[in-house]
Amino acid sequence: MDCSARRKAAAFCALCVAAVLGCRAQEPADVADASIEELGHIKVYTASKHLQSGTDAPSSVTVITADEIQKHGYRSLADVLQTVRGFFITYDRNYSSVGVRGFARPGDFNTRVLLLVDGHRLNDNIYDEAMLGTEFPVDIDLISRIEVVRGPVSSLYGSNALFAVINIITKRGPDLRGLELSGEVASFNSYKGRMSYGRRQHGVDFMVSGTFYGSRGVNRLFFPKLDAPETNFGIASHADDDQTGSALTTLSFRDFTLQGVYGTREKGIPTGAYDTIFNNAGTRTTDSHGYADLGYRHAFAGSWDVLARVFYDRYTYQGTYMYGPENDPASVNPNLDFAEGAWWGTELQVTKTVMHRHRVTTGLELRDNVRQNQANFDANPFALYLDNRRSSVAAGVYLQDEVSLSKSFSLNAGLRYDRYNGTDGSTDPRAALIYRPTSVTALKFIYGESFRVPNVYEMYYSIPPNLPNPALHPEKMSSYEAIWERGISPHLWFSASAFFNDMRKLITQVPTSEDALIFRNLQDVNSRGLELEVRTQLSQGLEASGSYSFQETKDANTGGFLSDSPRHLIKCAATEPLFRKKLFISIDAQYRSGINSLESGRISPTTVMNASLFSRNLGKHLDLSGSVYNLLDHRYFDPPSSANLQLPIPQQGRSLRFKLTWHPGER
Repeated sequence: MDCSARRKAAAFCALCVAAVLGCRAQEPADVADASIEELGHIKVYTASKHLQSGTDAPSSVTVITADEIQKHGYRSLADVLQTVRGFFITYDRNYSSVGVRGFARPGDFNTRVLLLVDGHRLNDNIYDEAMLGTEFPVDIDLISRIEVVRGPVSSLYGSNALFAVINIITKRGPDLRGLELSGEVASFNSYKGRMSYGRRQHGVDFMVSGTFYGSRGVNRLFFPKLDAPETNFGIASHADDDQTGSALTTLSFRDFTLQGVYGTREKGIPTGAYDTIFNNAGTRTTDSHGYADLGYRHAFAGSWDVLARVFYDRYTYQGTYMYGPENDPASVNPNLDFAEGAWWGTELQVTKTVMHRHRVTTGLELRDNVRQNQANFDANPFALYLDNRRSSVAAGVYLQDEVSLSKSFSLNAGLRYDRYNGTDGSTDPRAALIYRPTSVTALKFIYGESFRVPNVYEMYYSIPPNLPNPALHPEKMSSYEAIWERGISPHLWFSASAFFNDMRKLITQVPTSEDALIFRNLQDVNSRGLELEVRTQLSQGLEASGSYSFQETKDANTGGFLSDSPRHLIKCAATEPLFRKKLFISIDAQYRSGINSLESGRISPTTVMNASLFSRNLGKHLDLSGSVYNLLDHRYFDPPSSANLQLPIPQQGRSLRFKLTWHPGER
């Protein structure tokens, strides 16, 4: 990191902490003391598919709670992940993309991260996409906590669990205690409303919620590389709109839980993606994803725990792309792009404690992809380019054993075998040796392997249609990691991680002489890095965290750095109560070092700071919050996606949001 970058990073972290400390209330804080157990021993489920202390988990884990989401004014899952150690988010004005530990690729739809909602796999069966922005189908206000498990976890979850597994744990009926109404207004003519109702009655927990959101987006976006008369001097006007609707219903009775989720989003694309007509509001995408999941969980006598679930998902996508002479609207020829996926599946998992020293977890999963259809055609005049209809079956079986070797040592070892596409298979192990010399110290040494199956988009989406590539091989990754977690004092927690990832047969989008879209297994990639994080929670109420991540991701053959890969990430956040438990001020900030883009040159370093003021239970029934995003109005760009390879994407300047939540029932 150069001196200028160091000064900027140090300055924003100092400003972040100083601003919060400067607002400290003079009256004694009415906040319970926080202990090391609260900071380091928080319970997590996702790392081993059962509840355990974070220090016992065979991974590096971050947990974000509903309280943090409220106080910091996070608007989306992408906002939350932007603050997580080792993660970075880019936005191409259509979809939000996540990079983890220095790895992100143009043309990737978050396929190397597995996204779960209450344990239900949300990556679709066409693109394997994990949706993170406004396209994510669950309202962020309905999230109880988010568990982020770093590293390969294919030994439990199969394909896509390469760099991380993100599990969204949603709220239940008792969390709401009746009716809840929420509304917000924000910059760019943005509005959002939510109605939720939840309660526990006669042994039944139920919650139902619906959300609607609309935004006209930035009225005037300027793209310097398109500054020419034929492209409206680089100005896109009124082409950045965003509309979403979502619903979540959860019903629990005894050991059964039925959950239904549905979300749909339509987004205008202001970037002239895929060489469409620039500054034409007709270019847009619509994504919809819904599922129903019936689960059963029971603890039997003799330390037997059983989990079973059956589910059905449906995903649809439509892209409308406007082509033709820019000065002749009558000659515009829309190109329509479609995808439809439908799948059902089941999972059975059994956990048993054996001889008081072994906790054995075994399970099997089946997913039947009954529809994996893609189509593309011009509307005027009609010309069909692609009509591909597929189906497939994937199945996996896994076994994990957690052995208590002694009072201080434990071993977590697991293995999973997956079979997919009828004939191919993958065997993926994970082993973690955990040393606990004291109750507040943990040393973890982890080895794991993971894989990602090429999706049907990568194998069969081809225009012209004579260039499909069904012979793509799965990506494979081996990972080594050492983790040190330590309670420094009763209110201070420190962690450090060093990792090395070896990825083979990386699937990469490549150009062809026919100007077609095609993917190949081209690269082997090595990634190494170091992550440091400190968290504190003082008895006076101050909560603060800071992290630094260094990573180098290189082509194993040439030694060159990969594009879209920042080497340095710095993040900090702080929350201070100003008036007992009623009013809180929060600040978070992120620094990202420069990025080498694939075709658009170097993207400059960015520093973004956000601030929120949150008031809880005004008059017992009202929550109010106000947030300022990009507080310093920093002008910055994100690297382009594969839709805009030569076009750095301008990001939002300073924006505001005001939010009101009314809950007539007392909490």
